[in-house]
Amino acid sequence: MLFNSYSFVFVFFPLTLAGFYICQRIEKRAGNLFLFVMSLLFYGWIHPEYLLVLLGSMAVNYLISREIEKRKRGVLFIGVLFNLGMLACFKYMDTKGFVPLGISFFTFTQIAFLVECYRGNLKEGKALSYGLYVSFFPKIMQGPIMLPDEFLPQLEKRNGWDWERIYRSLFLFVAGLSKKVLIADTLGGAVDFGYTNLAALNSGDALIVMLSYTLQLYFDFSGYCDMAMGIAGMLGIELPLNFDSPYQAADILEFWKRWHMTLTRFFTRYLYIPLGGNRKGRLRTYGNCLLVFFVSGLWHGSGLQFLVWGMMHGVLFVVTRAWKDWNRERGKAENERTEDDAEPGGMKRVLEKVSHMGKVLLTFLYVNIAWIFFRAASVSEAWTFLKRIGSLSFGRINRELAACFNLDEFWYVIKILRLDRWQNAHYLLLVLILSALLLLVLFGQSAAEHAKKIKPGIAGAFFMMALFVWSVLSFSGVSSFLYVNF
Repeated sequence: MLFNSYSFVFVFFPLTLAGFYICQRIEKRAGNLFLFVMSLLFYGWIHPEYLLVLLGSMAVNYLISREIEKRKRGVLFIGVLFNLGMLACFKYMDTKGFVPLGISFFTFTQIAFLVECYRGNLKEGKALSYGLYVSFFPKIMQGPIMLPDEFLPQLEKRNGWDWERIYRSLFLFVAGLSKKVLIADTLGGAVDFGYTNLAALNSGDALIVMLSYTLQLYFDFSGYCDMAMGIAGMLGIELPLNFDSPYQAADILEFWKRWHMTLTRFFTRYLYIPLGGNRKGRLRTYGNCLLVFFVSGLWHGSGLQFLVWGMMHGVLFVVTRAWKDWNRERGKAENERTEDDAEPGGMKRVLEKVSHMGKVLLTFLYVNIAWIFFRAASVSEAWTFLKRIGSLSFGRINRELAACFNLDEFWYVIKILRLDRWQNAHYLLLVLILSALLLLVLFGQSAAEHAKKIKPGIAGAFFMMALFVWSVLSFSGVSSFLYVNF
C-alpha cells in the first residue's frame, strides 16, 4: 500500500487512527497490538507473500535477541550474518523479481536491535514491542532507520490526543504528499523521457534531465519521510529527521550530515566506529570512511554504477576531510579568526557569503553528476549521458521534454493570461518550475522546520486543505516511491 493512494488516505489511515485511539483508551497494550496488526496488514496489502518473509525474519531475530541478552558475542555474529545473508540473497541473487519491499530498511532495523541488545542498552524486550518496532508501517518501507532506544521508550510514554501535535503532523503529511505527487512525479516524467531517449538529447536537454533527477530524488524521498513523520506523529510517535536541506551543504561532509541522516548514523554507529573510527590514525580513518561509502553503494544496489556512485562520494569525502585536517593542524580552520581581519566588517561578510554560496553550488554540481550513476541502468549508460552533456551541442530544448512540465492546471492559467500565443510559451513552465524548485532547495526551509513553527489557525487549515485536494486530484498519475526498492 502506498501513502499516495486513495485506499490509504481515505480508508486505511482514518480507520487506523480512529481504532488506535479507541484501543488506547482501553489500554496502551491494546493500542500497540492494534498498530502491530494494522502494520502487518499495510505491509502485506499488495504482496501477502512478502509478509511471510517479514514475519519469518522477525521471529528468527527475536529468538536470537533472547540469547544475545546473555552477552554471547557468537550469537550476535550469527544474528548479523543471518540478516546480511538474507539481504544479499534477495537483493543480489536471481530471485526472479521476488524482493520484499523495504527489506534493506527492516533488516538494518533488526541489526540495530541485536547490537543494542548485546551492548546491554535495552531492557528485556517484549515480543509485541519488538514486533511493532520492526513493522511500524510509517517507516517500514523507506525508513527513516529508527534505533530501538528511540522507538521503544515512546511506546510507554505516549499521551492521548493532542490537537496541536495532530495539526503539525497533518501539515507534515500534506507537505510530504504534495512534494511527492505534485513535484517529484512531474519531474519523474522528464527524467524517464530523458533516459529513454538519450540519443535524442542535446547538452541542454541532458542538463535539464540531470537537474530534474537531482530534484526528483530529493522531493520523492524527503516527501516520503515527511509523510512518515506526519503519520507517526498523529499516532504519538516521533520519528527522527532524515533530511535537513541537504542541497544547501557547502561541502560533501556537510551533505552527508543532511542527506539520509539515519542511514549515515547507522553506518557510523555500527560500521565506522567498530572498525576503529578515527581512533587508529589518520590513514586508518580515511580507509574506514572509504569502506563505509563502498558498503553504502553496495547497499543501494548490485550494479557497478552504485559502487561508482558510492566511491565518487567516498573519495571526495576523504579528500575534503584530509584538507580540513591539514588546515586545522596549521591553525587555518575556516571559522578561525586571524589578525588580518581588519578589513571592513560589511565587506568581509559579503565575501564570506559569496564564498559560501560558491561552495554550495560546487557541491551541488558534484552531487548532480554523481546522481547520474545512481539513476543510470549501467555505468555505460551513465557515461553516455555524460557524453551528451560534454558534447556541448546546445540548441532548442526538446519539445517533448518541455511538455513533461506543462501541467494542465498551470497551462490553463497561461491560456487565461494569453501567454500561449508567445512562440516560446511551450518552454515557460519548464523554466519557471525548475527555477522555483532550485530556489526552494538552495534557500528554503524544510517542511520539518516549518512544522515546528506552525500554529493551528483557520488560514493554515484552508491552505492545507487546498494543497491536500490538489494532491488527491493528481493521484491519477500515481507512482511508487523511488527508495521503496532499496
